Amino acid sequence: MTAPSPLSAVLDAAERAGKLNLRTEEIISAMPGVGPEALRQALHRQQRRGRLVRLSRGSGHWLIVPLQHAAAGAPPLETWLDRYLTKTLDTPYYVALLSAAETYGASPYAVMVTQVMVPERRRPITVGRHEVVFHTRARIERMPTRWHETPDGRFKVSTPELTALELVQRETLLGGMTRVRAVLQVLWESCTAAGLSEALDALQEVPTAQRLGALLAQDGQGTLSAQVANWLRDKPLRIVSLEGGQVFGTSTGFDAAFKVRLPADSQCANA
Repeated sequence: MTAPSPLSAVLDAAERAGKLNLRTEEIISAMPGVGPEALRQALHRQQRRGRLVRLSRGSGHWLIVPLQHAAAGAPPLETWLDRYLTKTLDTPYYVALLSAAETYGASPYAVMVTQVMVPERRRPITVGRHEVVFHTRARIERMPTRWHETPDGRFKVSTPELTALELVQRETLLGGMTRVRAVLQVLWESCTAAGLSEALDALQEVPTAQRLGALLAQDGQGTLSAQVANWLRDKPLRIVSLEGGQVFGTSTGFDAAFKVRLPADSQCANA
């Protein structure tokens, strides 16, 4: 009878087959006759060597770290994020906010973490040098997404238009409107009127739509701002501020079309 393969041989075989994601059950199946304690020790040794990383405690999801990614402590997110969330955790998700903007080439700032929307609160995870922070989104299955694909794999990401809306909605969590505006001014190039209509219908956030419309008007994005104005036409509007926590003074401007109070240093105000 052939002796059970050591864990290192199992990992090598899986990597050669292009399989970097392994479940505990698969490892057990590949190592018949190895007891729980021996397996635990073998897994711990491979973790210490940097050959194997566990995505989260209790998940039973292990990630092989190829040599070329040893310095980062884990392969790219595209290799494992979708499989971890949809298969292991069985939860809908999409990469969002500044991390989504980065996939569209619209993030002039270094993004230190990956921001992911999920339906319920989850603790952040650290996988090698990757830190994943989770934010909650109601009705997540209705949100428009697309695949971000690379040679290493793929994950779901919010559409450019949904990304823009969520950046405006959560600007206080992202460093303020000045930072968000720098991202949006590049992101507009990826947005379309049809995509914006789809995102507005999914999110159903009137104040956020008002603020986005005012920003689009300030940046000369006439077609997109008109799309927002059309979506808002049959909805009750109240006056909102462009920025969270904005304090109004006599020099504050006002966008009459979208009923948005603008800070004094804003570029312009619609008559």
